[in-house]
Amino acid sequence: MSALLSCSGLTMRFGGLVALDALDFTVGKGETVGLVGPNGSGKTTFFNVVTGLYRASAGAVRFEAADLFARSPQQVGRAGIARTFQRSRLMLDQSVFDNIAMGALGRLDLGLLSSLFRRRKFRGELETIVEEARALTQRFNPAIAAGLFQPVGTFTMIDRRRIEICRALIGAPRLLLLDEPSAGMTHEETRRLMDDLLAFREEMPDLAVVLVEHEMDVIRRVSDRCVVLNFGRKIFEGPFEALIADQEVQAAYLGSAQ
Repeated sequence: MSALLSCSGLTMRFGGLVALDALDFTVGKGETVGLVGPNGSGKTTFFNVVTGLYRASAGAVRFEAADLFARSPQQVGRAGIARTFQRSRLMLDQSVFDNIAMGALGRLDLGLLSSLFRRRKFRGELETIVEEARALTQRFNPAIAAGLFQPVGTFTMIDRRRIEICRALIGAPRLLLLDEPSAGMTHEETRRLMDDLLAFREEMPDLAVVLVEHEMDVIRRVSDRCVVLNFGRKIFEGPFEALIADQEVQAAYLGSAQ
């Protein structure tokens, strides 16, 4: 499988702290990779480096033919990478559509000339995004689609997570980075959200996903391959069955996670 995302020697230092230590990481087209490890092991830092929120101290990040090292979040998004965050970044007093549309701003011409003289074109683009947002939310929960212009704060936690994922998907990414989507949810809500994701992946088989998660049953269900980090280093890579049997992983993570 050819690599869609390829990171080599990726290093991130904060003063004397090494958050990522010469990390090599690849994701293939249509592959789902489960990324696990103890708190502070570098998982979210890795996402932040790939998406341009942090500038790595060293290494390389390539997405297909594009060099994404030290690119801005906007450039990374336009290249085809989207993400969610562990802590919700939804605007609870704004509508579902307002939140989802934030993920599609790069598709709109928001320049002065368009605002003044190309309003019909802008209106058409906006109407297209409305229909796409409605179709996305319909896939996850028809109740969200029905309440597309209701405040996000009126929805349950699982529906808010669904809305966050829809915001990431509205830009039609080729790689989706999910940072602990089950955070704050019950086991039953987590199961239902993973059912949603698995169904959506069947509809979009070329979409690659990297999933950061502490729930091992989630990793088992959705991952084609697993990577374990500890102190910014990759200590394991392989199938889930080998992960749970690996002694170094057990000592570093599973012993305290189970």
